[in-house]
Amino acid sequence: MLWNWENAGFALKRPLGDSDGTKRSGEGKVTVTTGHRPTLGSGESPNGTTSRTSCGRPVTNFVFIKVHKTGSGSTFLVLARFGRNHNMTICYPSNNAHMRLSYRNPSLDRSACTPALRNYTLIINHAIMNKTAMDRLMAPGTRYIGIVRHPLEHFRSMYFYQRQNSKVKKGNPLGSYLDRNVNYKPRKRDIKTKPFSHQGNFQAYTLGFPRLLFGSRNRSQIEETLRTVGSWYSIVLITEYWEESLVLLRRTFCWTMYDILHTTKRIHSLDNPKKSVPLTDKQKETHRKLSPMDYLIYEHFNRTFWERAAKEGPDFWDEVAYFKTLNLEVNHHCEISGEKRSFPSSKWSHEFVVDSTFCEELDWETTEWSSALLLQLERQNEEIRRKQVQIEEMKSTH
Repeated sequence: MLWNWENAGFALKRPLGDSDGTKRSGEGKVTVTTGHRPTLGSGESPNGTTSRTSCGRPVTNFVFIKVHKTGSGSTFLVLARFGRNHNMTICYPSNNAHMRLSYRNPSLDRSACTPALRNYTLIINHAIMNKTAMDRLMAPGTRYIGIVRHPLEHFRSMYFYQRQNSKVKKGNPLGSYLDRNVNYKPRKRDIKTKPFSHQGNFQAYTLGFPRLLFGSRNRSQIEETLRTVGSWYSIVLITEYWEESLVLLRRTFCWTMYDILHTTKRIHSLDNPKKSVPLTDKQKETHRKLSPMDYLIYEHFNRTFWERAAKEGPDFWDEVAYFKTLNLEVNHHCEISGEKRSFPSSKWSHEFVVDSTFCEELDWETTEWSSALLLQLERQNEEIRRKQVQIEEMKSTH
């Protein structure tokens, strides 16, 4: 162990080939989520299946490390809907706990969350990976989900997001920023004292990589850390291949295809001309020097993602194509009608029904889903209190 947190499109069947973050047509589009549990036929299992093996029980105990500006907001909506549908108990940051969930803090405990009378089984709000503390906080057997985006595209999105309320100078402010930092070298003092930088290695930091490693040239140490941290995650989603990632998540966690349906309205793309300003090769290289660890982890998780996808066999790609078509059909139905409709079973999914409630929830955002999960938490607490009262009453009569 290198450190101790207690002390401290369908046709694209290959990894991203462009190291500079250039997108092909259709890439980088990230979308969202929906409604309530599907109606199953008589005798049907609620669990999805793959063409290779039958799944067991669906995973209903997980932490999603929500990395800013990676499509994590869209992913939040998918996971929040699943959590509501499966009666999961959310660790929602308590009034003053945002910083406690957002920084590696050995003292992270139940006080950081809205009180629950049962084990927490869900974290999906912004939080820095702190596996030791989270394992202690969550119910036994917690699984972890991560997400990464190409570092240059992530940098573009973060840069303009932070400046959306300010007057950005004309021209190429992104390129100018990189030009000013062409000779930047992190100081050891900064690495030790500053928790993170939005412009440098932010994804690596959020996913749990130690900052002391960011300036390291020890390749064996870096590779060992990649393997160690990588082993914490059951799956790391790739923003540029978000729907492919959802299908692999479905298979990995034994979920149904209904569980990963999402709205097509919430598209994250470079729709702002300022975000797509061209950068020179020198400016791109400067960014690589600013965020070397982000590039390393992206290359690592991108490669391992496609290795896993390849092991799924050609059937995986058939399922991805089917899922994209099905999801579009569901969205189209909700847009033009929203009435009750049954979608037939397939090789990868059971028959399910959507209705007006489903379609309404298809447009829900973070606020609505957070409220739904907190309401669910309150109901869980009320039910436990009611049972406790019943037990005490039974004891008093004997």
